[in-house]
Amino acid sequence: MFEGFETSRSDGVRQVNRARVMRLIQDKSGIDRTELASLISVSNAAITNIVNELIAANIVQETISSGDSVARGRKRVGLQIDRSGGFVLGITAIATSVSIVLANIRGEVIDEVDVDPTHIENPEHTLKQIHKKASIVLQRNAVPMDRLFGIGFSVAGYLASDEQSLEFASYLGWPNFNLSARLQNMFGQNVSVENVNRCIALAEIRFGTMAETKDMILIRSALGLGGVLVNEGRVLRGSHNLGGNLGHILAVPDGELCSCGKRGCLNTVAAGWAVIHKLGAASSSYDTINKYRTQNEQLRELLGSEKMGDEKVISALSEAGSTLATHLLPIIQTMNPEAICLTGPVGRHSAYAESFRKTLLQFDLNCQIVLGNEAKIITPSMASVYLALSDMVYSPNFNFNQIAQTPLEARVS
Repeated sequence: MFEGFETSRSDGVRQVNRARVMRLIQDKSGIDRTELASLISVSNAAITNIVNELIAANIVQETISSGDSVARGRKRVGLQIDRSGGFVLGITAIATSVSIVLANIRGEVIDEVDVDPTHIENPEHTLKQIHKKASIVLQRNAVPMDRLFGIGFSVAGYLASDEQSLEFASYLGWPNFNLSARLQNMFGQNVSVENVNRCIALAEIRFGTMAETKDMILIRSALGLGGVLVNEGRVLRGSHNLGGNLGHILAVPDGELCSCGKRGCLNTVAAGWAVIHKLGAASSSYDTINKYRTQNEQLRELLGSEKMGDEKVISALSEAGSTLATHLLPIIQTMNPEAICLTGPVGRHSAYAESFRKTLLQFDLNCQIVLGNEAKIITPSMASVYLALSDMVYSPNFNFNQIAQTPLEARVS
């Protein structure tokens, strides 16, 4: 059930109530005012005030009702989010790719470009190239800046406990610095920054295949492993905001040297690196961004041969997938999640995914197993879009005053 209305008259409470109405209209396109009032348990008059405010601001528009066509002799008028009412940018920076997505406030993609940083290990240089490309995207799509509501930025790294400064991003080779402040100063916009794996998990439970799932473990398997633990709809971040970093839990005492400098991490026996190591394509783990990219390309080539039935590759993938499941089992049994989601370029391969599932099913776990090769899991680039929508549009953080006075003709058609 949707949360009830706040009844205080403070501006903060009004922002909360507006966010609830907007989210319901987005989730239930065509919903009418009467149904909104019923779901939120508030009077029709209160709903009408907020809806009229949103219509005047060109955020919401009237449409055909999704419910009964006639009620009490009158045709109901539905509501939907106006696709030209506003926009967000989703930016993703991971070791293998940097991308920018422009979307409207319905989450529909308008434009998407890749950025090819000349020195990705240099954050200042890379961020300037991202900003330049983003400016081009906004200009060619004629996006009014007062209708750009925010930017979601997902990164292959972890923020410090203040959720502002980058604590470490070993895959990118970036040092510690205040990433949030740098982005906000550069773009002159509100920016929400999140770890890329957490970003995917949050997008999934809010907008994706696993919407409404409250307890989940997400694993993204690529050259390395990324993990996210979600409890009661919230990411388990830990005391230093490093919670869920599953790739670096101990799997084999005194095992292979991991990229983090320790030995025997789960990455060394259950990730893409374990596959190429077993097949003799890598003798040591990646310790620089260039080595990471080289080994990732080797992995891509090996995974390509899997489609042609290379038995050695299939065997290595199956072993890694089963090993991942075995070592995650204590965490799964302890947490007792509703669902386990496996995604990522390695996680989506059938040999790896099927072995992962087969191993887990042996233990009669009472949870759903969602595999990226069967379900459409949100991509990192779209997860960045949903981060912006969730944190800065369908949220009390939405800056309504930014656009309240914008005339209709100022919108993008």
